[in-house]
Amino acid sequence: MTQPLNLTKTCLVLDCFALAYRAYYGLPSSIRTRSGQAINAVLGFYNTIFSLIEQFRPDYTVVASDDPEPTFRHNLYSEYKAQRPPMPEDLKSQLPLIREVIAGLELPLLQVPGYEADDVIGTIAKNLPPATHCYVVTTDRDTLQLASETVTIVTPNSKANKVYTPEIVEYEWGVPPKRIPDLKALMGDRSDNIPGVPLVGPKTAVRWLTAYGSLENLLSKAHRIKGKAAQNLAAYEEEALLYKHLATINCSVPTVVCWRQARLDFEPAALRQTLDSLGIRAAVPQVG
Repeated sequence: MTQPLNLTKTCLVLDCFALAYRAYYGLPSSIRTRSGQAINAVLGFYNTIFSLIEQFRPDYTVVASDDPEPTFRHNLYSEYKAQRPPMPEDLKSQLPLIREVIAGLELPLLQVPGYEADDVIGTIAKNLPPATHCYVVTTDRDTLQLASETVTIVTPNSKANKVYTPEIVEYEWGVPPKRIPDLKALMGDRSDNIPGVPLVGPKTAVRWLTAYGSLENLLSKAHRIKGKAAQNLAAYEEEALLYKHLATINCSVPTVVCWRQARLDFEPAALRQTLDSLGIRAAVPQVG
């Protein structure tokens, strides 16, 4: 029988862009400084972090961000996320201000050229200090594949945060977290512009993965399965393997966290000054 893990410390890993987008669309665009600079995303981002710090009292807090340059996924598949509209200018103008908030909290901000925030998050989650439970805070469902005994995915909500453990992920998706890339390879992922295998929907994909385990094993047995969808599976083998690669978070990104710097140990007066300079009237978290 597996013994329960004795996790005595807590780490928050925050998805910068996901939380910025959520804040931007969650608060009125009329929230601006006297000079007319939009700060709705800055305010919402800060309020979310404040609430999380108050709730979790983390031992460590790290922020992960997308890099503006194309990633290895774009190099493998030019249509990756190609359907997404550009970032709104009002939000783009607030990103430097959000970085000021992160700096005011003295939190490490990690981004790696060629990789997405998901990859940075996955790498952090796989390299935690001993006895640490990681809470990944994001609205990006791609990260659900990271859920484990030591990693919980948290989607912030103004009423109650949605929490994803491995059990909840499997209940909602029909497959364990580690098989979400296999699932997306088969049924596609509209948000990332991954088409999937023609005629293979969620129910068929879940049924196949339940029976065969992994995409690779399924492909090796495709000749045994009847129907047009199975014929497509055999015909689109190369594409399906590519789609799985695109959907899989890389947990070996070349980045290192200095956990001492990830401890919440900011100067309250300096943070207050930063918030005032940005036009943010909000409380400062208690530390220590």
